[in-house]
Amino acid sequence: MENLKAEMSKKNECELVFKIEIPQAEVEKEIELAYNKIQKEAVLPGFRKGKAPPTFLREKFKSRCQEAVLESLLPGALSQVLREKGIDPIAPAKISDLKFDFDKPGPISFQAMVEVIPHFEPRDYKKLKIRKETKVVGDSEVGESLKELQKRNAQLVVSRNEVVDKKSYVVIDYQGFGNGKPVKDLRGENQLISVENPIFLPEFSEGLIGMERDREKDIEVNFPDNYFNKELAGKKILFKAKVKEIKERRLPEIDDTFAQELGAKSLKELKDKLRENLIKLEEHRADEAMREQVVDRLIENNPVAVPNSLVERQLDYLMSKMKGYLQSRGLSSEDIGADEEVLRKKYRNLAEKQVRSALIFTKIAEKENIKVDSKEIEKEIEETVKSTKEKEEEIKRYFYENIDQITSRMRENKVFDFLIENAKIIKEKRK
Repeated sequence: MENLKAEMSKKNECELVFKIEIPQAEVEKEIELAYNKIQKEAVLPGFRKGKAPPTFLREKFKSRCQEAVLESLLPGALSQVLREKGIDPIAPAKISDLKFDFDKPGPISFQAMVEVIPHFEPRDYKKLKIRKETKVVGDSEVGESLKELQKRNAQLVVSRNEVVDKKSYVVIDYQGFGNGKPVKDLRGENQLISVENPIFLPEFSEGLIGMERDREKDIEVNFPDNYFNKELAGKKILFKAKVKEIKERRLPEIDDTFAQELGAKSLKELKDKLRENLIKLEEHRADEAMREQVVDRLIENNPVAVPNSLVERQLDYLMSKMKGYLQSRGLSSEDIGADEEVLRKKYRNLAEKQVRSALIFTKIAEKENIKVDSKEIEKEIEETVKSTKEKEEEIKRYFYENIDQITSRMRENKVFDFLIENAKIIKEKRK
């Protein structure tokens, strides 16, 4: 496009504004092309295809032609300006201040705002002061881990107690009533409930204490105002409950037999495996804490502006993850008492932090020439194949379909390793 006029100004570090004028000659030429195309395609009563008079066409298809002209010229002009100035936008442009008189064709002028990655040089990313807190894994930690295993492998057996206490597990039937009428969603049969750790309302579980086997009782429960089910929130419900069975947990003996049931040859071997796993978990926890410190220090040293479109995109990703998590548990955002707008506000700071750190990491990778080559990707695929039960073909397909995302993550990990290697690590023991 010849004789295109353009002025660029910087609104902020992430937003550039272009004032563009398309010359009259280009506008007139595009109008003629648009009408010629319409004339060839238009089918009108009383005229053969392509034979309608130009004056008739211009009157009947004025708005369609105007739309076609703008759809052709505006993106083309903006693309040319961006290309000539070496600008790579990260989101569609926002068009404003459009001036175009179709009846008296002259130049078309408009304003376009585009978002870009801010230009900056990463600084102060070496010799970061990072604390590494580790906890010594001793016999007491191994013992606690053994007790957790013992609890997880406990069996529920019929209790000799005839009365429900705080430690009891009870099998019950129940029906909730509101204003004397049964509530459809508050009915259960043969439901197993832990009195001490209820997944339902604590007030209801506490009401079971003292009940005898095969006995019934009315339990009044006040649903909290913020209860996820809005129809029940703030209401008083009367439950009719019947205890059908009282059970208790029977813990297995911690001995060689217990260890063998868990795949170890002996209790000693089980303890050694637990110690090894605890050490790995402690190292992983310490590494994650160090990574978080690295991000915080980098952001302190590089207070980079972040493009709003990238923040919104990251928020979309976080919301998608949260929805998937809730759906896997049969819930929605409404069920936990928060709509999407509230959640987006809540997680916006996190999204900004993630985008800002990603921009800084990318710049460090460019400056330090940190890359991920094909051999590293192949190795990652091999390790993934070994550590999962998925078929190799499916894993490879996933990698190749998401290669940019995976490569970016791998490069980020390499940048983390580089920063840790060049940091000042202050080692401390955690109690």
